[in-house]
Amino acid sequence: MIAYNNNARGTRPMLEQKQYIQVNQALFSLTHAYESRMLKDISARDAGLKLSDCAVIMVLGQMEPISASQLSGRMSINPGTISLYIERLVKNGFVERERDKKNRRIWWLTLTSVGHGAYDAIIQGTAQYTRDFLSALAPAEQETLHKLLLKASHGLGFVWQ
Repeated sequence: MIAYNNNARGTRPMLEQKQYIQVNQALFSLTHAYESRMLKDISARDAGLKLSDCAVIMVLGQMEPISASQLSGRMSINPGTISLYIERLVKNGFVERERDKKNRRIWWLTLTSVGHGAYDAIIQGTAQYTRDFLSALAPAEQETLHKLLLKASHGLGFVWQ
C-alpha cells in the first residue's frame, strides 16, 4: 500500500516503513563499502594518507581557500575533529594555513604543491573507482542515479559543484 504526502512540492507517494528501512540499510551499506574501499585503496597508495585526510584534501581541492569553520560545516564534521585533521595535514606538508589580514581569528587553508599532487591522485582514483562501482548499471541508469543522488543531497542542504 502506498500512502500519499501533501507537502509544498505537491502530492507525492510515500514509501512504507519497511521500504524506508530497506533504503536506509542499502544506503548505509553502499556508503560504507564505497567509502572505505575507495579511500582505503587510494590512501594506501598516496603517502599513507588516512581516510579522513583524503576526504579533507578532496574538499580543499575543490574549495580552497577555505576557513576551518567553513570546512567543518561543508563536511558536517565537528570543529574540534576538523582541527585535528588539519593539524596532521599541515604537519605532513599537504596543507598550509594563512591568517586572514582583516580578521586575525580566521585562518585560510590551502593545499601545498604536495597536497595538490595528492588531490590529483585522489580524484583520479575516485573517478576510476566510481566508474567501476557503477559499471553494473546501464548508462541511462547511471545518469538517473546521478540526478537522484544530487536531488536527495540538495534536499539535505548539500550543494556539490
